Amino acid sequence: MSERLVGRDTVLATARAALDDALAGTTQLLLVTGEPGIGKSAVLGRVAAEAAERGCTVLRATCWDGGAPPYWPWIQVLRGVPAAALGPAAEIVAGPGNGATPGADAADSRFRLFDATAALVTRLSGDAGLVVVLDDLQWADDASLRLLEFLARHLGTARVLLLGAYRELGAGLAGLAQVLPLRGLDEAGVAAVMTAVAGPRPDRELARKVWRRSGGNPLFVRELTRLVQAGAGDVVPESVRDILLSRLARLSQPCAELLAVAAVCGRVVRPELLGRLTDAGADVLEEATTARVLTRTGEGLLFSHDLYRETLLEELTAGRRAALHAAAGHALVELRAAGVPVPASEVAAQFLAAGPQSAADAARACALAGAESARRTAHADAAGHYRDALAALDLGAGGPDLPERRQLLADLATALDHAGRTDESRATYRALAELARRLGDPVALAGAALGLHGLGFRSGGVADDHIRLLTEAADALPPDARVLRSRVRTALARDLCQRPEPATERAVAVVREARALAEEADDGETLTLALLAQHDITWRPGSATDRLAIIADMTAAADRADDPDLVAQAVLLRATALLELGDPDGRAQLHAYTRLADGLGHARGRWGARSRRATLALVDGRVDDAIAHAAAALELGVLIGQPDAQAVHATMLLSLGLVRPMAPAGPLIELDPADPVAPMRPMLRAAVLLAAGEQELARAEFRGFAVGTVPQPTYLEMLALAAATAAAVGSTEQREQAHARLAAFAGQHVVVGGCASYSGAVDHHLGMLCAALGRSADATAHLRAALAQYDRLGAPVWAEHARAELDRLSAAPDRVFHRDGPVWTIEYEGRQVLLPHSKGLADLAALLAAPHSEVHASELLGRPVAATGADPVLDDTARRAYRARIAQLDTAIAEAATDAEAKRHETERAELVRAVTAAAGLGRRPRRLGDDAERARKAVTARIHDAVDRILTAHPELGLHLRATVHTGTYCGYRPVGEVRWRVG
Repeated sequence: MSERLVGRDTVLATARAALDDALAGTTQLLLVTGEPGIGKSAVLGRVAAEAAERGCTVLRATCWDGGAPPYWPWIQVLRGVPAAALGPAAEIVAGPGNGATPGADAADSRFRLFDATAALVTRLSGDAGLVVVLDDLQWADDASLRLLEFLARHLGTARVLLLGAYRELGAGLAGLAQVLPLRGLDEAGVAAVMTAVAGPRPDRELARKVWRRSGGNPLFVRELTRLVQAGAGDVVPESVRDILLSRLARLSQPCAELLAVAAVCGRVVRPELLGRLTDAGADVLEEATTARVLTRTGEGLLFSHDLYRETLLEELTAGRRAALHAAAGHALVELRAAGVPVPASEVAAQFLAAGPQSAADAARACALAGAESARRTAHADAAGHYRDALAALDLGAGGPDLPERRQLLADLATALDHAGRTDESRATYRALAELARRLGDPVALAGAALGLHGLGFRSGGVADDHIRLLTEAADALPPDARVLRSRVRTALARDLCQRPEPATERAVAVVREARALAEEADDGETLTLALLAQHDITWRPGSATDRLAIIADMTAAADRADDPDLVAQAVLLRATALLELGDPDGRAQLHAYTRLADGLGHARGRWGARSRRATLALVDGRVDDAIAHAAAALELGVLIGQPDAQAVHATMLLSLGLVRPMAPAGPLIELDPADPVAPMRPMLRAAVLLAAGEQELARAEFRGFAVGTVPQPTYLEMLALAAATAAAVGSTEQREQAHARLAAFAGQHVVVGGCASYSGAVDHHLGMLCAALGRSADATAHLRAALAQYDRLGAPVWAEHARAELDRLSAAPDRVFHRDGPVWTIEYEGRQVLLPHSKGLADLAALLAAPHSEVHASELLGRPVAATGADPVLDDTARRAYRARIAQLDTAIAEAATDAEAKRHETERAELVRAVTAAAGLGRRPRRLGDDAERARKAVTARIHDAVDRILTAHPELGLHLRATVHTGTYCGYRPVGEVRWRVG
């Protein structure tokens, strides 16, 4: 075994297992970590050699911190691939064209590059397998690490082992990998390395001393051993720095000077650069390589270990280092001019290290490096270069208002936006606006305003800030800047409508100005953008017909601008308007959009096509296809950083939940309190629970939600969702609120945004609400209208649901006695009334639910049927006396001489009859003293009579019916003539 791998058996066994898993068809990411000199590169080399022996393709790269260009490790990897096989991934090696990446396509460009690289790596892996070795990942640029993360996540079953080494790395990448930490060798391992380097096994005391000084680090062990071998005896230096300095001190002075210059040049040294900075001959260079401080590689000269270079740099005085860095920077500029492919980042690194004396050169080089990184979609690196350029300007004597800062700030803000660092981008645009004001530059001010607008906002305060800046910029621009003035006004109009209290009238006026300016400028793209804003500002329920006219103008302008993206957008908006109207051509237009979007040639277009195919499938009734398309769109949208990918997927799931029960795809909806949709949280959570079949949980979540708080809809989806939820689990009040707000939109269809999903016909939701409210006739009318609309549009799943509800209604009773919280809904003979809850109404509901049955009064009170008392209210003797006296009174009344006498006898007789009647129960059975049943009879009778009286006042027909058919007493019942069905609940 090689001496460099002493004590690494366990690590190698783990690495071999990862290689086995990769070759079995599961991509692996294995990262070896440890301090400098611990043997990481040796482990990588051994695993790579064994993989090659097994027939794998092995591609290698080493990262470095000397101003390498973006994707430097991947450039090295792909240089080992034949050019004809690279395909689109060749952009990593060559970089895209000289033009900057369009802002809207930044995330898409990076995705296409990553996707192409993943496809290439998969092809290269083939059946034999592929190992990609990446050393010194702690110095990799952000773009390279993102690509490595992408491959680790998405290669799937490719036979690929991604093998890397690093000192320290962020948790994001480490969390995807199996990590192998390397530790120092034990005392026996140190002795073994010393034996391999020097020959004879060292004595135990010397080996122990080297082990203590080196910490078991193999590099330090080797260097200490060579010092001892060279005659240093048993004197062992105390520190790592002293170890390396002792080794370097044995080199000649010319060689030491050559190495000092080389250290300034970077870990990988260009021979042509070294030749411009030193007069050292070949013999001096040979001495450095013989001492194994420098080694020759295909890339140039390489320090055998970074610690040599770092130690050499520490030994240089600050002035000497600055002078050498400046000289190296100028030499690299000359090499670039001569056609040598030197990245601007390498030049920038040298001038930055040179300090204030090279500030102007550093600023220029950093700006170039930022542009190069942006063209390669390395936006985080680009932002770093632009920050360095600004810092270099600050070191100069020009002050904070140098005009050069304008472009740098604009470029920095753009790079930060594309890197996903929105807050930093927003702060940079504001700094640009302040600079533009100080310089009196209205164009830069407009650029800052448009940049802030493009970032969007959440709260009203930020919206007002945007509006003020856009207004200021619009007023400051000269009259002849029509295109820019139009675009600023277009942005202003949009922001005016996004405020918590939209200034719609002002927005409409402003966007008309923007349209007129674009028409004057005869600029098709600017006109299309103004028309798009006009369309969106006027987008309200019921506006589809008016919007179609704007869309027609927008389509013509987009065609004239020859902009396929805007043409596709116009087709999508036309599809949306037609679907809202229930026009079957809307389906054809949506299908046309998906074809156009697929052909746009970028991932954003493919995301648009996939997400809208989900909508088309939902309309067509292909629910499984809709679910699959929505999931595919979400995956792609997240990969490319599509801002609304999650929202579009969520709204599709909510729509799907209206036609098919489905469990939540993730945790229940949580919203930032600052989110404009946050007040809808109870309703959204209830809708999710309802779709999952959790009706009682949904009812609890929805309880208390005020449907009136749903904002005046730009689109109908929230109101329709509230209506569907209220119909299922809402209260009478919530149903009434939803019906009142939705009724104005009868005849329309609910299309979410630009066809992000489809949620049925408004009449369908109105029908469900009316059915829940007990308004059977209205429900039937709405559902029949919805069914006709579905048949015309071609929406079979929704038609099935409407038809099923109609069938249920036709089989349902036309009499309703239904309690919803504190309110009873009562419907009889086509008329509905609402009454507040009372115990008597609950008693009536129990009787109506069981016609022609006898219910004991105690049962209506919720008690067990009471036992009777022991003693009757009237005994037999008393009853006989009462009857005899009543007979006497009957004779007296008949023989009375005057009316007054007769009336007196009648009054006495009535009192006796009441006494006898009160003492008798059902079937004339005698009542008993102390009887609980008697108390129950009195309470229930009073409650029911009171309820019937209240019904008589509100609904006379039903009141008279109940008086004639409901009897009370110890046993109560409902005895209608014939069979009468009530829906009671």
